[in-house]
Amino acid sequence: MNKIVLPTATSGIAAANIPSGRTTHSRFKILVDINGSLTCDVPKQSSLAALIKETSLIIWDEASMAKKENVEALDLLLRDLCNPKIVFGGKIIVFGGDFRQVMPVVPHKPQREAVDASLVNSVF
Repeated sequence: MNKIVLPTATSGIAAANIPSGRTTHSRFKILVDINGSLTCDVPKQSSLAALIKETSLIIWDEASMAKKENVEALDLLLRDLCNPKIVFGGKIIVFGGDFRQVMPVVPHKPQREAVDASLVNSVF
């Protein structure tokens, strides 16, 4: 069985505290400004795509700070690369963080919109 683990975090500060950690945006090429597009810029024949296919576990720290569109973009990427019929392409994803502590940043919007943008309101 594959033993590759990809540790990621929503913020750069948290990613720096994880050995070989990267931000989720950096690791999976998630667009910073989604604006209705749930795509990741990972070509199917790239070395990153090969690494993702071989990965057995993805850890996403501070997931409570991520916008739900970012998680949905990762789901689409993993389905596209691994298995289109299974959520997250069949990969095991561990979401960490304190969902009572920090919500996604939604500038110039009321708190209700930040809650709506969070992972807890995702289809997952």
